[in-house]
Amino acid sequence: DPNITNKSNMKELFHGSDFVALRQIYTFGFNRSFAGKNATVYGKGDYFAVNADYSLGYSRGGNAGTAAAQQNNLLGMLLVQVLTGDSAQGKPNIPEAPFKPGTHTPYNSTVDNERNPIMYVTFRD
Repeated sequence: DPNITNKSNMKELFHGSDFVALRQIYTFGFNRSFAGKNATVYGKGDYFAVNADYSLGYSRGGNAGTAAAQQNNLLGMLLVQVLTGDSAQGKPNIPEAPFKPGTHTPYNSTVDNERNPIMYVTFRD
């Protein structure tokens, strides 16, 4: 994203999903056209958690995975490096991060809590 001015905000974050989606992400990268599969409470983007426990709730094995995953009830999660840039408070269903005050430059991501975020949402793939 060329609008990211704060490139020091690279974070290792977790993303949980079913095996089919994780295989797609691993092969092709994140794709916001699937946003909303689980939630859009902080915006229509890709969701990443600070703690693995949070993402584990969105990880599913069962019938969404391979036969081995089904048999062993395995769950899927990615640990990824995310350039979060400057973050703003997220809001339900927003398609993009809001603009920074007094500018036409958007924030780079949104969060669940600006003071102590545990969830980041990115809007550029």
